[in-house]
Amino acid sequence: MHSDDEPSIAQVELLMIDLVREGSGEAGRAAAFHLAAGGSRVRARLALDAARALALRDRDAIAIAATCELLHNASLVHDDLQDRDVVRRGQDAVWRRYGAAAAICVGDLLLSAAYAALARTGPAAAALIVRMHQRVAAVISGQCHDIALQGRAIASLETYEQVARAKSGPLLILPTELALALAGHEDAIPNAVEAGALFAVGYQIADDLEDVQRDALTEELNIVAVLAAAGETQPQARARDLAVVRFGQAHAAATVLPCGCGALLAAHALRQCLSLSPVLETA
Repeated sequence: MHSDDEPSIAQVELLMIDLVREGSGEAGRAAAFHLAAGGSRVRARLALDAARALALRDRDAIAIAATCELLHNASLVHDDLQDRDVVRRGQDAVWRRYGAAAAICVGDLLLSAAYAALARTGPAAAALIVRMHQRVAAVISGQCHDIALQGRAIASLETYEQVARAKSGPLLILPTELALALAGHEDAIPNAVEAGALFAVGYQIADDLEDVQRDALTEELNIVAVLAAAGETQPQARARDLAVVRFGQAHAAATVLPCGCGALLAAHALRQCLSLSPVLETA
């Protein structure tokens, strides 16, 4: 993991703001308001770390990092609107501050800006845009599947993991995938896909464990309810156990990626394992 990524993150932030503010009026101001709330920028950092490991140009590293972060933030704006969540990162959600119609426009603007960011990679952009579209389409499919399951009793762990992989996996896969494609390591992309998808499942389970009561009230898909419906007598402990397994598998898959380009994802997976394991011991 690299410790000198802050200047590059700052450049990613500037590129995102430039792309959403240019000629976009009120929607651009609302998008800038959303981006200014910050966040961990995990996807941008994954892209920068992978790009450095693979010796990509700084311009390309910043472009793919901004691409992945803009896509993620587009999904957040639309998710908040769909779920009617009123707060995002300690401030009003976009739809709450600017209205539902504006939030749709802001999400669309962020999505369009992601394509503009990726175009900065030059001749390679066409093939990368196809990959990006495939991941965006998978996210949309997963979100639609998740919405369709709301209010329904699901007892299938397989269905739950399919939804988790589709909803969260593609945008965790994309940072490393784009870096690998730019570096000419297409043969390693299947391993990157598996690492990102497994991490996404683990992360979704961990998130569900924090939102058990909230999800029960809103009738949203939650691993604890799925396991309880399947007959598990200790569904929370079983969910934690499963999350640790998935994070461990993600760590293993990320570790073998070429040139250490999966190091940051592997570190995140290990950290998640360690945070959950003590809970398992006392459960």
